[in-house]
Amino acid sequence: MKLNNMKSNLLKTVLGISLAVIAQSTFAGTNSPAIDKKQANQKGRISQGIRSGQLTAREAARLGKQQRRIYREERRFKADGQFTRRERAKVHFDLAKSSRNIYRQKHDRQVRGHHPAKKMGIHQRQKRQAHRIGQGVRSGALTARETVRLGKQQIHIQRQKRRFKSDGVLTKREQVRIQHRQNRASRSIYRLKHNKRKRH
Repeated sequence: MKLNNMKSNLLKTVLGISLAVIAQSTFAGTNSPAIDKKQANQKGRISQGIRSGQLTAREAARLGKQQRRIYREERRFKADGQFTRRERAKVHFDLAKSSRNIYRQKHDRQVRGHHPAKKMGIHQRQKRQAHRIGQGVRSGALTARETVRLGKQQIHIQRQKRRFKSDGVLTKREQVRIQHRQNRASRSIYRLKHNKRKRH
């Protein structure tokens, strides 16, 4: 009796393992952890770009649409229960393309609609940039030549602002032009403070 029970239990165990292996191999046919990881990573990069202000609403919408198109393509490929090597390669190709688009949109020179610096206002931003230059001088991160160069950049922005305001009105277009210039100045301050040159 005990022998029969043991055989029965063993048979159940073997049957259970066999079913699990079959289910796993079927699932593995459409399993795509590398693709899933890339998609999650790209979604995170887009979200970070929105939060930081690197992506405008239009850019984020365009990138989101591209992600949804890739997801639908992947789902269509998997619908027959298989995900062939050729289909995987196509999805990887599309993800590589979308990755480049995310990088390009996050690093372009457009005025960012939700950037904290823009909310600060032109005058406040000038004060902040002057403070960053002063801090760079005190810490030794900026050489005398770099400080003069950044100072000239700030003077040019101030002159441009005065010229635009001379008629008593600072239009939206003029504000955008000043903000573009402040964006360039901000990048210059960062680059010069973080290069290898140090004041002796």
